[in-house]
Amino acid sequence: MNNISIDELEEKIEAGEEIIDRYFDVSTTRVGTPHEMIPRRKQNLIITNIDLPQSMVNELDTMATELNINREAVIKMMLRRSLDEHHIAKNRL
Repeated sequence: MNNISIDELEEKIEAGEEIIDRYFDVSTTRVGTPHEMIPRRKQNLIITNIDLPQSMVNELDTMATELNINREAVIKMMLRRSLDEHHIAKNRL
């Protein structure tokens, strides 16, 4: 698999390129609730602050280093996964 930045990935998606087979391992990618893909520069972003224990920040930074992304991207990724799991569980009831 190839490494690619988020910005490069967004450009390819916006240009209509098929990126799944080239940049994602479909055997390990989790499928959740589909959401419309909105480029970051077109989103209504709200800046928020959260207080986290230092130990949690350390874990986030370790994960960010392992994934070669920044802490904010790790937090967003984990929140998205958690929200998807919540929606899946809610719909099974």
